Amino acid sequence: MKLKACYIMVLFVSFLTVFPVGSSSAQTKEKETGSADRVIIDVSKIGKKMGVPEDTIPFVDGKTFKLQRWNKKHIQKAIEELQYCFKTPKKTYLLTEVPAPWITLALIQALQPLNVHYLYPAPGGTDLKMIEFKRGTPAQNYGAKFEVKVEGDNVYINMTTDNPSTMTTGEHTFNIQDLPKVVIPDIPAGKNVFIHGKGMYGAMVCIAWNYTKDCKSLSMAAHETDYVCAVSHIGEYEVGDVTKRTIENNL
Repeated sequence: MKLKACYIMVLFVSFLTVFPVGSSSAQTKEKETGSADRVIIDVSKIGKKMGVPEDTIPFVDGKTFKLQRWNKKHIQKAIEELQYCFKTPKKTYLLTEVPAPWITLALIQALQPLNVHYLYPAPGGTDLKMIEFKRGTPAQNYGAKFEVKVEGDNVYINMTTDNPSTMTTGEHTFNIQDLPKVVIPDIPAGKNVFIHGKGMYGAMVCIAWNYTKDCKSLSMAAHETDYVCAVSHIGEYEVGDVTKRTIENNL
């Protein structure tokens, strides 16, 4: 077996959950022969295996959580390994919640055209399929709001799915079951797209994925972060490149 294959087998066997659940040898066989129909990929555990540093972040009511700080090398390494390991068209691959929406989007896009879902927020959560949303200007949009600004070769989209109260209570006001009904704005094709989101990561990722096919590149930011490139079709931006966010999202 090649060195790269050996390394990947060690890396992935400890954090892939395969259905139906079997022994580790069965999991190894699944990766080689494609015997299972659904494969869960826990991307946070990929980060741990790669040694991605973690910060302790304060949250509401004195709570804290661990946040992995992926950089460009981490994202590109994970993309390389996922593309090497997963190639079976008949399977459904479910990526679990990860530290940032641009990481999720980058890995979902990297596995195209395979059937990839977003298991939000983690195993046991909601299975979000990558679907095409209607485009236009809806009368009411289940709490989702958008602003679009076009500047030359760039399109900036501000979005939110939650009421402002979420930032203080920590409770989402958006019903994830309504996500397939949301109407998203139509934008010009062939642009660099920059999306800043507030609210549910699951909604951000699924909406952003709709703009990946006809853009030059797509970068995402969430809450107070800068934009990070998740999809690149032209060499102007590479996946993992950071662009400073100067446009405020007041939604």
